[in-house]
Amino acid sequence: MSVISSKDVNEIIRKTLGIINNKIMKHGEITGYILYKMMEYENTYSSEHHYTEQELVDYTMLGILHDIGLYKEDNVKNVSDFETKNLWPHSIYGFLFLKYLSPMGDKAEIVLYHHLDYNRHNLIQSRYMHIIELLSLADKMDTFMNLKEESLEQDYFSKYRDIKFSGAALDLFHKAQERYGITENLINGKYREELDVLLAKRAFSEQYKRGFLEMLVYTIDFRSEHTVIHTLATVNFAEQLGRLARLSGRDLRDLHYGALLHDLGKIAIPLNILESTGRLSDDEMKIMKAHVRITEMILEGVVDDAVLQIAVRHHEKLDGTGYHKGLTAADLTLPQQIIAVADILSALYGKRSYKEAFSKDKILSIMNGDADNGKINKNVVQSLERNYDKIIKEFEKEKENTIGLYLKIKEQYEIISERFKIFE
Repeated sequence: MSVISSKDVNEIIRKTLGIINNKIMKHGEITGYILYKMMEYENTYSSEHHYTEQELVDYTMLGILHDIGLYKEDNVKNVSDFETKNLWPHSIYGFLFLKYLSPMGDKAEIVLYHHLDYNRHNLIQSRYMHIIELLSLADKMDTFMNLKEESLEQDYFSKYRDIKFSGAALDLFHKAQERYGITENLINGKYREELDVLLAKRAFSEQYKRGFLEMLVYTIDFRSEHTVIHTLATVNFAEQLGRLARLSGRDLRDLHYGALLHDLGKIAIPLNILESTGRLSDDEMKIMKAHVRITEMILEGVVDDAVLQIAVRHHEKLDGTGYHKGLTAADLTLPQQIIAVADILSALYGKRSYKEAFSKDKILSIMNGDADNGKINKNVVQSLERNYDKIIKEFEKEKENTIGLYLKIKEQYEIISERFKIFE
């Protein structure tokens, strides 16, 4: 049994990214759909270009996620502003994000160049030039459908043919529009159903699906790097504690994914609360606690129930004083009790906006106190205490890789930004 089905991959992306900014998500889905229908037309009526089912899925997903770099921007009210003016920052960041943090890394350069004017395509080399042309056109079609009338050059598509976009791509769009009724499907909402059918057709590998779930966790980094490091620490600690508790292979797999997704709901928590440097007020704490329910709303119906329950029970206590349902030991499985311990360990060990990292003695004192008071599993805490140094050493090795990845993305962003000044 899979953690998530192929057909639900797009649904969980839609739910998660839609919470951050639904306008960006909708623009991405429409662009991805237009791109998909153009490729479908070529598959059926053209001998020049043909796509495998996997390529159709990959390119469509890249269309849906082509503006993922925009989620890093604060307060994007009008996507068109970023699609017609401030082009390069989100294109470059989106490319690096998808290259290093998604399962489609080898095709990410399609996103890097999707805003490059067609008459400058001779300045670059890419094995994906044709898809870049199609994505650029699909992106422009939705952008211009949404521009206010006074901002729209009425003769844009005749004036800038083979200058800002490929004329052949525009001709292909018109053929696909005539054949499939693209704009009608966008208006009546059928495009979403077609996207779901396409993605359900392809049986994604577990590695491919896992890549998308990990990518979603990294999107929280657009708002809080501390939260991403905390999540990865929780995954690492939970897995190590699970192995020490001799969990079955299935339980370890569920524990991994439950830990990976446990704080996904924090994507909806205001940054001033998420990154608060002081003690949260009662009202702020109520908002912070809502992240569990939001996580449940995102994951419900799209991931395996065992994974869902591990993810949403990480703040439950054995004595019923936890949240969000006030469950007790009788209600909580061992994997669910392990993630609660791993989550606390990660919070105490990690450096956060409101505190420095705690020492080993302080961490174990706090955790033993909670175990003695019947709040968390005493056996798991004792196992942690016996193996503490080894567990921390293992985590620090993995943490170095994560931080190294962030540094690489930041470094390459600066290099590419400098290089792209010739296109401004």
